[in-house]
Amino acid sequence: MAPEVIVPMDFGRRLLSSPIHNTLKLNTSKGGMVYASSVILSLNSPVIDHMTTTLHMTSVDMLEFSETAVKFFVDSAYSGTADELNRDIFRDVNKIANIFKMSWLVEKCFEYFNKVADSVQTASYPDLVYLFEEAGFVLEHLKSKHFAQIAIKVIEKVGFKQQFIEKYLERADRLSKHMLNMVIELAGFETNCVVKAIAYQLKEQTSVQGTSNILVSHRYLLDHCDLNHCKNSDRVSFDLLFDMLGYLADKVDDMKWTFQLYRKSSNNSRRKMQSESVDTICLANSPQEMRTEPVLAKGVDSVLPNLFHNLNMELSFDELLVWISQSELIKNLLMAIEAVWTWSWYRRLYTKKVYSVNHSKLTSELLELREIRRWKFLPSDFMKHHVCLSDQLYFDREPFCLTPQDTISSVIIDCIETCSEPLTLLSKEAKLTFHFQPPSISQCNLPGECGFILKTVPDETALWKLALCTDDEDYDNESVHFHNEFMAEDMHIYFHRNAYFYPLSWLNWLFSSDAAQQRIDWESKFRIHDAHSRFKVLYDLVVPSECSLVRDPDSKSRFREIVSKLRWDTSLDEAK
Repeated sequence: MAPEVIVPMDFGRRLLSSPIHNTLKLNTSKGGMVYASSVILSLNSPVIDHMTTTLHMTSVDMLEFSETAVKFFVDSAYSGTADELNRDIFRDVNKIANIFKMSWLVEKCFEYFNKVADSVQTASYPDLVYLFEEAGFVLEHLKSKHFAQIAIKVIEKVGFKQQFIEKYLERADRLSKHMLNMVIELAGFETNCVVKAIAYQLKEQTSVQGTSNILVSHRYLLDHCDLNHCKNSDRVSFDLLFDMLGYLADKVDDMKWTFQLYRKSSNNSRRKMQSESVDTICLANSPQEMRTEPVLAKGVDSVLPNLFHNLNMELSFDELLVWISQSELIKNLLMAIEAVWTWSWYRRLYTKKVYSVNHSKLTSELLELREIRRWKFLPSDFMKHHVCLSDQLYFDREPFCLTPQDTISSVIIDCIETCSEPLTLLSKEAKLTFHFQPPSISQCNLPGECGFILKTVPDETALWKLALCTDDEDYDNESVHFHNEFMAEDMHIYFHRNAYFYPLSWLNWLFSSDAAQQRIDWESKFRIHDAHSRFKVLYDLVVPSECSLVRDPDSKSRFREIVSKLRWDTSLDEAK
């Protein structure tokens, strides 16, 4: 290891010209070479220290970086300063500093970026593009959001968000997925900025050229924006977008995608239609009678998405919060709360590690995440549940729950059967029955109650699951009948006993083949032997679709049936 030396330190630039001291060769792009002292670089970089001291390397390939940037990196290590940092080399220098863990230079790069951001006081598009694209590069390659937050703040400060997005998307076909994600991040809740830009681009191109292409980048942006926000805030742009998409959709795949997009925008939840249902509609070979509810492919059991995911119990509390903020496994607010619950109790019962939940930090972090990731608030009925994170610590539900006066966006549905041993039930074949009439079904004359059935999918070779039954045969001789509005991705199951809440999302550590005793311990420790214990489902309500689906062998006439109900002008499509 290199001796303890406090860097940055001025070792003297004069040493740069010494062939005796500079024994480490750095190979740069375009065949460039920079020589430096392995000792001085090792004192600044633990990575180079390892390469030279442990691996005995005498040269390092830095082929993705320019010779100018590498020379600056070496000069900074020798002089202990980064005063000459400029826009031309910032990207390379910042990445080099991060890769080689030259921490003080990483800080200097961040300071420089802040300095550039602070200097932008007017809506200068070149300056804003520089900040935006450098931030996007850092987000893609260094996985840091801090630069993006600064760039977005500057664009918003100068009041240039709409104009910036419109101008930036003029080259949408050349943007990477990461930069498209940056556009979505910049738009935030104002998705009308993206919709307006795309809609008017399509309109202008069509008026000039007589036609236009729906770019892959346009599809990506629209697929990942919450169009429901635009529909409510800028109906003119929303309608223009679908006017143009309807006019330009001259292939079956384009029709399917456009219809899916509109259907998704008509729902409060940003869910995707199941591909089986769309294929059933578009590929039908014989006319069928009109249905007034979404058509799902029968015989497909949809697995509930929130059960039995991996959770690293070795994380510290702060690391757990970071993981929650980044994990794509977490689909809603309740799953985030459940992750903390499982982590806390696991450490309390099965390890000797100190466990500590900072409740005030947990609340503030989850509230911020809820807004960023657009998770729904929990229904007011969830206030009736006690969420106990340890023997003495109860989770404060109030900041995360709607009041009874708020518009309902989700409901809690009780299983009609009680259960005293939930984990035991999940390990065998069983059915759970729920009664609930979807809001879109105003009147139902079918026998029995409206509702759905969940069935266990036990498997000794894999994690056990719960699936939504969609096959008619599953409802034979049952007290409920099924409506196609119900979709597994809108369901979140948990367990409830005597006002206490018990999650299931992250309990995969109890579902390995050798964890039978732990499952018994889990059930006994929480004394879930109670006549009122039952499974519950948190169910996201969906706004009824504004159109009905028509099965027809002719895809063109079928699409006209659909779009006419969406108030599109299909006369433009006649020529196609």
